[in-house]
Amino acid sequence: MNLLLTINDNTFEPQDYYIIRKVVRAVILDETETKVLFFGSLLVGGGVEDGESDEDALHRESMEEVGATVKIIKPLGEIIAYRDSLKKKYIVHGYLCKKIGELVTPTSTDPEEQSTEPVWIDIITAIKKLEDEISSLQSNRPSFELEVFQRKVHNRKVALTFLKEII
Repeated sequence: MNLLLTINDNTFEPQDYYIIRKVVRAVILDETETKVLFFGSLLVGGGVEDGESDEDALHRESMEEVGATVKIIKPLGEIIAYRDSLKKKYIVHGYLCKKIGELVTPTSTDPEEQSTEPVWIDIITAIKKLEDEISSLQSNRPSFELEVFQRKVHNRKVALTFLKEII
């Protein structure tokens, strides 16, 4: 998969002591292909479990988080993100997907996920919103713990990068 971005707050590439975590994210388009489905402030997706393919993880995460059946249209690329306080190297694969049928009740049993509503956002509006949020977070960096800062900024940069791949 084509490397689109490396997110690293260091002046070096962390090596052996970072745990690798594989993640998938889906840019799920509506029927008009002008809106994308967000789960809170994130694209739909999550960790790839042991023995699971990217495709299986995308289908599982889509159903768990937003109750969507999706068809993968094409891969968008790969993003590497280092989260220093967790000592993790996230390898994020993004996919362009199309929603099939109607959204149903999500299958997640996680209370936080159950309380998060899926929302359709116009692609251009979503890009602008993500750019503004990243800028705001970066200007307020001293007010955040490292892990909170990196989680918020990295997740938004991942979403922004994948959205820009489809316009």
